[in-house]
Amino acid sequence: MAQEAFTVIGHAVHQSAVTGEAGGNIGANFEAENGVQLRWLTYGVGPVHEQLFREASLSAGSVDAAFLLNRFANENVANLFEPLDAYLEADPIEDFEGISPGMLEAMTYDGQIYGIPFRHATHGLLYNTALLAERGLDSPPETFEELIEYAEQLTFTRDDGTQVYGLVLSGQGPSNIIDIVRAYGGDFLTADFELKAAEEGMVQAVTLLADLYQRGILPRESVSFTTEDATTFMQQGRAAMAIDPFSRYAALNDPERSNFPGQIEATAVPLTASLTEDGTVVPVKTEIWSLVIPRNAPNKELSWKFIKHLSTLDAAISGAVNGNGPTRSAAYQDPQVQAAIPYWEAEAAAVAVARVPLPGFSESARVDDIVKEEVQAVMLGSKTPEQAMQDVVARVTPLLP
Repeated sequence: MAQEAFTVIGHAVHQSAVTGEAGGNIGANFEAENGVQLRWLTYGVGPVHEQLFREASLSAGSVDAAFLLNRFANENVANLFEPLDAYLEADPIEDFEGISPGMLEAMTYDGQIYGIPFRHATHGLLYNTALLAERGLDSPPETFEELIEYAEQLTFTRDDGTQVYGLVLSGQGPSNIIDIVRAYGGDFLTADFELKAAEEGMVQAVTLLADLYQRGILPRESVSFTTEDATTFMQQGRAAMAIDPFSRYAALNDPERSNFPGQIEATAVPLTASLTEDGTVVPVKTEIWSLVIPRNAPNKELSWKFIKHLSTLDAAISGAVNGNGPTRSAAYQDPQVQAAIPYWEAEAAAVAVARVPLPGFSESARVDDIVKEEVQAVMLGSKTPEQAMQDVVARVTPLLP
């Protein structure tokens, strides 16, 4: 007799993380124990959410569980997805406190949890050891002030004529520059929607970006950079350092795509010397995929069993070996994970304090565009940092929930 299908919507990386060979098929035991067969519906990032929201809006649904990216979540999730607090109380996830609290916060609305973090893309500092060596540098920067000094020294022309830039970022939106803002002890928008765009940390970060750009330490193309551009610059040796997800490590060291395979390392984004000396804990930028249950799911108790199964420490370890970013710091203590993730110590520390760049809300995409426009205006010299950030506050405040 054919097994009942258990339908999951997500990205292909979720399917490979759950069903991969290297770390073992996490979903196999769930299938065997519950007499079901996982049916995966996988799409690109945008289409995942279009399909998910469409399915979750139907009067009767056929989707049992789904993966939701934090930047697509907003205050309307309560209308589409099941609150999970009652399930957590009746049938708890083992060592629930071990899941990064800052990541869990991203799917908490009005005090209720709507999603359990499964996969993260947390920022670190990626650097080219070969280019550092060419400039007499044998270790990564330890403070943010030193990072700026490195960026200056690493902006040079190589003997083969290649122009190298000291630093690249994936763009100018709050998601891309938040680590610089937080390195100064600032923030853009807190979890409870306190807007800090015009405060010192944000102004300092934008001032620095404009200075680095105008001095040619950031590439001239930076005003229109995407994630792919930053990756390409690093792969080609046209950039020496990048603030980007730790997980870019694999692509940057891929011998088929990179000119420097095995020579790109990853570490934490350093803080300013004063924050480092004080031992201040600063949230690291992350993006999170969380497991959710549509309100119209056909068997919510079974959906919860699936989420619980994928949320254990053992599942986090297996998923990490399969290429997933584990949302439990404890997973990084496993020898298998340490072998699979060379930069595990830095990422484990970052995951423990990771937080999304801004909370999810319906106008977040517009806010991101506004910040990009204003930061670009500063980089191009048409506004002062103070003026631009005051304009951000004036334009963003009416959009906040």
